[in-house]
Amino acid sequence: MSSSGGGSELRRRGGSTPADHMRHEGQAPPPPPPTQQQQQQGVRAQFSGPGRGLQWVSAANGQIPPNAVQGGIEANGTPLFVARVAYKGGLHPAKAGHHLGNGGCNLGYGHKEVAVSEYQVLCGDASQLRWVRQQGALRIQGFVPFPAGHEEAGEPLYVAKAHCEGSQQLGKCAPHIKNGMAFPYGHKERTTDTYMVLAYAA
Repeated sequence: MSSSGGGSELRRRGGSTPADHMRHEGQAPPPPPPTQQQQQQGVRAQFSGPGRGLQWVSAANGQIPPNAVQGGIEANGTPLFVARVAYKGGLHPAKAGHHLGNGGCNLGYGHKEVAVSEYQVLCGDASQLRWVRQQGALRIQGFVPFPAGHEEAGEPLYVAKAHCEGSQQLGKCAPHIKNGMAFPYGHKERTTDTYMVLAYAA
């Protein structure tokens, strides 16, 4: 059974934020299907929140919403926040921060570090989460990983973090990612077989 660690990196920002989900009132008709532009960007209708006092909040251009969950940290101490991005038909775990240029959020895709200006940041009660150590491709045993996204073909993706040159970087992991974890760093998408996956605390 995997052990947990790195809980000290999970921090919360003060304040409150509105829920980031569709509200249905009375007998209102269902929302219209995604536009062609949304389909091209990979925006899925199921942008629903994960529950347990946690939610995905839309942000842009370096914005970090209140109560954002910090998952990583740069070597100079600058925080990195858990994020996700709709990109090329998928929904990919990513990192967000005020200091990240060209949009405020970076993801790893196609062996490159990709910068985007529209993304979602995980916000809420960080005590509902923990980090579980992994080696190699993700093995889900004895814990429930936090659902964060999916590939274009539908395979689930989960939030991961790893040590890299004095920092703790955020990225993605999954059973089908044989190298373990993929993450953006230094203008490229890197991989590591030693990392931690974000999971529910209980």
